[in-house]
Formats: sequence, C-alpha cells, structure tokens
Amino acid sequence: MELIYKDLISDELKELEISLLESISSDVNLATEISNYLLVSGGKRIRPSICILLAKVFNYEGNDLIKLAASIELLHTATLIHDDVVDESLIRRGKESIHSKWDNAHGVLVGDFVYSKAFQLMASFEDQQIIRELANSTNRISEGEVLQLSFKQEVLEEKDYFEIIDRKTAELFKASAVTAGILSKCSKRELENVANFATSLGIAFQIQDDILDYFGEEAATGKKVGKDFIEGKYTLPVIIALKKVNLEKKQKIIELLNEGQMESFSELLEILNAVNIQKEMKEIFGHYADICLNALEQMPLNEYRKALENIVLHLDQRLT
Repeated sequence: MELIYKDLISDELKELEISLLESISSDVNLATEISNYLLVSGGKRIRPSICILLAKVFNYEGNDLIKLAASIELLHTATLIHDDVVDESLIRRGKESIHSKWDNAHGVLVGDFVYSKAFQLMASFEDQQIIRELANSTNRISEGEVLQLSFKQEVLEEKDYFEIIDRKTAELFKASAVTAGILSKCSKRELENVANFATSLGIAFQIQDDILDYFGEEAATGKKVGKDFIEGKYTLPVIIALKKVNLEKKQKIIELLNEGQMESFSELLEILNAVNIQKEMKEIFGHYADICLNALEQMPLNEYRKALENIVLHLDQRLT
C-alpha cells in the first residue's frame, strides 16, 4: 500500500531531490560521485517528509523548508555511510555499501564530506535556534554511535538498548520535527508535543525495524532478514528473549549471536518463537505508536496531520 504523504507533498519531495543533488556538488568529482551513489539509491525520505509534513500542519509558508529537509536527509545519509563502515555492512538499500564498493577510507571521508554539506546548509539559517537544535542532535547521534560501540560483544540490557536507539534513531526524527516547529513559529507547548510525537515515532520505527529483521518477509518488505543477527547485534527481540528463557537457552542465544552464521538463524528464531517474542514486540511497538497518535490529536486537524497519522498506522510497511 502506498502511503498518502507521497502524493500530498510530491512537489516538495521533487524539490528535495533537486536540492540534495545540488548540495553534494563538489569540485572533487569523486566526492560527488560517491555521495550521489547512495543518495539516488532509494529510501523513502521519511525524516525530511516528517519535517515537511509537520511544517505544513502548522501552516508554514516560507522559503526555508526544502533547505531544512535537505539538511536532515544529508545528516541521515552521513550517519548511514559511517554506520556501514563501523558495522562492516556489505549491503545498503539493495546494493553494495560505499565502503564495500570502494573501501573504508572512502566511506569515512565521504561520510565526513556529506556531514560538511549538511552543516553548510544548516549554517545558512537565520534562526540560531534551528542551527543549535541540529548541531545538538548531531552530537547526540554521534554519542549514540560511540555508546553502541562501547557495548560491542556485550550482552545489552534493555535500558541501554533504549538509550542507544533514543540517540541513534529517535534523535533525528525529533530534530526533523522540532526544527519544522521552530520554522513554523510554534509555541513552547506545541514544540514539546511535536518532540514527544517524533521521539516516539523514531522509537517505534526502530522497534519495527527490529521486528522485521527476525520476523519480516523479504518479498513483502524489501528488507533482508537476519542482518542484525549476522552482525551480532543485541536488538530488542533478543534482549527480551534473554529475560524469558532458561540458562541453557540463554547461553545458546549468546553463542549463536557471537558466531553470527546465517545457517543458524532458524535455530535462534525457533527459540524466540517458543517464548512469543513477536507478540511482545508488537505490544511494545503499539505502545509507542499510541503515543504518536495521541500527540497528533493535539495538533491542528488538516490533510497533513492525516498523512502523519497514516504513516504511524502503516509502520508495519518498510519505510526506508
């Protein structure tokens, strides 16, 4: 099912694509070529779309919205490039990751290049509050990356998991929304509600991503299952399972994750299914989706709010 936001803001999304390509233009042809390789490779632009939709909810009519949305997407793209280097991921959006196609040095340096392009756009805003919000979010995202790295090869606790995804995933959702609110001259109370909505959306988005990695259907979602398992990541399905199984099964889960062999994926899946992990995951996901919907009810009712509600209600589809 096609989400309704794509038609509703189709003109803005076309402008966004033009802005992104213009933003990564460089005299150094290789920097443009590699950046362009990832930018044009797909993705639904959900973070800049959240930015655009929320600004429209609050009737923003100025000229800075596409520039803000492009800043958000460039920040996201830079984090993806660096993530793939750290995680040694070979595939991104259905094709070779940048560090796999070129090498780690290209991945790190082009990630830095895309970050710098995002900051060039950010620096052009007259409102210092927008610049501060984006800069602070970039810092929190980086801290989340380092925090995750500090737990590598360790059994992750649930509180640490939520701390990491709050920084790594939810933070940019929040920045997308709050900066749109600032641009739209929202009140302090409105900004707090917008932040609550977007943070909960980011957490729900990550939880659904975790669900798909173990229980998704590749043909339906376009997402290859078992990626987190192969990389030995302690995501929420595993963390919850570790609290529910006996010592023997717990040791087995840890052993399977440490080995990260795809032929053993079904064995781990069998353990997760035995303790109804998918059902519990959906309940946790539903909790955050409900927070999103409740926050949206406090915003002006218009077609843009309805599009945001549609996104929340269809998060079971792969968005990016």
